[in-house]
Amino acid sequence: MEKKLTLSLILLIIIFAALPYSAGAANENFLKYTSSGNAFGAGEVLQIDQDIQGDLVLAGSQIEVNGNTGGNFLGAGGEIIVNGNISGNIIAAGGSIRVNGNVGGDVAAIGGQIVLSRDSVVKGDILLGGGEVTLNGIVDGNGDISTGTLKTGDDFELKGNLALQANNYPPNLNDKVGGNLNITQVNAKEEQHEGVFEGFSIFFFILRLLASLALGLVLIYLFPGFVGGVAELVKDSPLKAGLLGFLTLIFLPVLSIILLITFFGWSLSILIILLLILALLIATVPVKLLAGEIIYNKILKKEAGKLMYYLVGAVLFAIVYEIPFLGGLIRFIALIIGLGAIVVWLATRARPTG
Repeated sequence: MEKKLTLSLILLIIIFAALPYSAGAANENFLKYTSSGNAFGAGEVLQIDQDIQGDLVLAGSQIEVNGNTGGNFLGAGGEIIVNGNISGNIIAAGGSIRVNGNVGGDVAAIGGQIVLSRDSVVKGDILLGGGEVTLNGIVDGNGDISTGTLKTGDDFELKGNLALQANNYPPNLNDKVGGNLNITQVNAKEEQHEGVFEGFSIFFFILRLLASLALGLVLIYLFPGFVGGVAELVKDSPLKAGLLGFLTLIFLPVLSIILLITFFGWSLSILIILLLILALLIATVPVKLLAGEIIYNKILKKEAGKLMYYLVGAVLFAIVYEIPFLGGLIRFIALIIGLGAIVVWLATRARPTG
């Protein structure tokens, strides 16, 4: 189940990463380049024959990559064929995925049918989930595969360890694996029941993520100064903001209760509670925005707009939130830091100027 959930999260990342570039592109194909050498494309049928210096991100019904890519390839579509060499990683989701070229990094894919042809060489690990997986190339790293049926060709070789969850697999699979082979065979009935509960879990995960994305993107679009200003306060003093947010979370409910028992303070008490609820609702938006900005600027060494920063941060936090105990702790910390920064921002704006 954990393997399938991981692969489903990869699918979500691909979809949301491609979303800003596919908007308005339903009737025509397009490919846009950035100054850093990355390329983003969307359309019905995409055929990329030229070499790409950086990363390549594509979304479409039919995708064929014939040129070489100097960075990573991220693709989502009905049919994906990679004939060129990819220097980085391949992260793909689709109905049919076929890799014919060499991959310098890892391959993570989810689809109905996944094929690594005999001409392919994967230098890193493979993380695959699909209805049918066919392996006929060489994998230098480890493998983690969840599938209904696994097929292997004569030229297949996996030099590392293989963890396999499948209904059907070749009897001579041990001869193809250089390291340890761990097989978990799941019958169709168990997998069906497990899939129902897993489907509900992923469904609610998607709903929560969509709600977070909608709230944040609308807030950034309508009030960019407010969200950006609060994010800067979080960046400058996260500890002070967190302490202030924790005190606010304790003080305001106590104050509202005191006001509620007085004859003239009940209306003010209700107003305080409503404002606190509103602040808690949007408190994590600046934190997610800052997290996305840090990932882009410090880790990926790239720059983008606030909407993309928040997109990355929101997806990252949604995944982290799923970690038992640690996810709840991070959610609470992000909440009080954002709340404290909002209080500081409001206090600064309320301070008389001059």
